[in-house]
Amino acid sequence: MISAESLALFVLACIALGATPGPNVALIVGTSLKHGRQAGILTAMGVNVGLIAQLALVAGGLAYVVEAFSRHFDLVRYAGAAYLVWLAVMQWRSAGKAVDAPTPSAHAAFGRGLAVAFANPKTLLFHAAFLPQFVTNTADPVPQIALLAAIFAVIALVGDMLWAVVADKARAALKGRFTLVADRVSAGILVGGAALLLAAGRR
Repeated sequence: MISAESLALFVLACIALGATPGPNVALIVGTSLKHGRQAGILTAMGVNVGLIAQLALVAGGLAYVVEAFSRHFDLVRYAGAAYLVWLAVMQWRSAGKAVDAPTPSAHAAFGRGLAVAFANPKTLLFHAAFLPQFVTNTADPVPQIALLAAIFAVIALVGDMLWAVVADKARAALKGRFTLVADRVSAGILVGGAALLLAAGRR
């Protein structure tokens, strides 16, 4: 079994990672600012389904899948950055025009999150390197990696939903004459997420 001290350290590391904005958080915050809490939470759920899939690959020891992502690292992240920029352009063009910018359907919001999660190959490579550091049973690591992956997934989901709620609160504060500002800030955040994805290296 993993010691209580190691688990506590792992949980703290997961919380610190969840508090660090990246492309996924940029999409969640940008969506919540533009379309509200429900759309933001659905986007967060899509992001985390993608995250769980990545964690499952790591826990299952599917090294060849991780290698495939690594081989096409640049292509995947460029596609993800382009998608975020496209979303930013759409939000910028519809800034302050609520009639022309309907809230995305549940499937669309969820799909956006899922797409961006898979368009960030660095997270898969990171999990493949991060989780094993807390494994104590190297002879049979899969059960411990699965436990760590489950803990990470829960913390990530809670953290992303909190980002969505906080962004929605900011949106409420910017209602009325500040709607245009909120929409353009949302677009700027998405562009920032694209920049983070482009800046992602293999370190």
